[in-house]
Amino acid sequence: MVIGQFNDSFPPVMDGVANVVINYCSILNKDFGDCLMVIPRNPYTNGEFPFEVLSFKSYAVPFRKEYRWGLGRLDNRFWKQVSKIPFDIVHAHSPFSTGILARQIARNAGIPLVATLHSKYKEDFKRILKSCKLVDSLVIKSIVRFYDAADDVWTVNESTIDTLREYGYKGEVFVMNNGSDIPITERDDQTRISIMKKFGLNADVPLFAYVGQHIPQKNISLIIYSLDILNRQGIDFNMLFIGEGSAREWYMNLAKRLGLNKKVHFAGRIDDRDLLRKVYASADAILFPSLYDTSSLVPKEASSCLCPTVFVEGSTTSQGVIDCKNGFLAKNEKGDFAEKIKQIILTDGLALKAGYGARDTLYVSWADIVKKVYDRYNYLIERRKVLNVS
Repeated sequence: MVIGQFNDSFPPVMDGVANVVINYCSILNKDFGDCLMVIPRNPYTNGEFPFEVLSFKSYAVPFRKEYRWGLGRLDNRFWKQVSKIPFDIVHAHSPFSTGILARQIARNAGIPLVATLHSKYKEDFKRILKSCKLVDSLVIKSIVRFYDAADDVWTVNESTIDTLREYGYKGEVFVMNNGSDIPITERDDQTRISIMKKFGLNADVPLFAYVGQHIPQKNISLIIYSLDILNRQGIDFNMLFIGEGSAREWYMNLAKRLGLNKKVHFAGRIDDRDLLRKVYASADAILFPSLYDTSSLVPKEASSCLCPTVFVEGSTTSQGVIDCKNGFLAKNEKGDFAEKIKQIILTDGLALKAGYGARDTLYVSWADIVKKVYDRYNYLIERRKVLNVS
């Protein structure tokens, strides 16, 4: 089987979707067939990958310069190369540059097109265009047309189906969950001490962490304002922010203005997966108040290390979480979010209990997920053969 994965983000941009697609490609290519990655070309991409990467000419997105866009059909050298590949199935993880390209390749070759909704695109475009009417009439309608053209539409959980319905998509939806590449890890004092020392943290007080892009959509300011409340109450804690993003400096300045710079630390991006595993295994909880994410990988990764996550109740990415059982839920309000963190700090054993619950109910390995992906691909290929004959 020859599989094409098409996505608009790729290292050095390491958002959640890039992480998903890299795991797809790596495991599919290793265990099931030839899997190729197709991306917009980024001059800063470097390193070797365990699969072939094809790229086409692209330009920086004006409003998100870390991302790229382009029309692969207009890159003659790339188009000649990709047209010769005998794809059996193509999978688009974005409805934009690479999604349009995947759709064209699928049509030309008469093969199935899978399309996954990973993100709440409407929120992005509202922020950019400042016009809800314009977003609804132009952007969202074009996104729905893209998913209407796919042979199989996937979402990452049941809650994200509601997002597709809100956009106007009425077809069938198949749920394919995300997984984790971090193995089950027991917690131990030695690991925690080494992490606290590495980042210059006080080993005698609780540690909380945020892992992900530092952008407004992630609702990070709620974390900082909540921690400000606890700090003014005299409650001690460590907070470690891991990641990069366009608003990182703004959040750093906010923490400094609130007098949190001795307790709140910004570690930047961590590419070392084992180091990240040790952070998860050392933190009392992950703070993840995003209303934007559909099914964040971070809580799944953390759950492998008995580390629970604090979500905003009702958020799409909190599906399956029961408060104090396998994670924590708080209102999207700084006072309530602060109270939830305070409860974790003051209730002995509560975080670990929820951590065990998270591991037992939320964790699933990428190997298990990708086996399901491959089985679904096989089904779609055989279904297309029957349709082509009839």
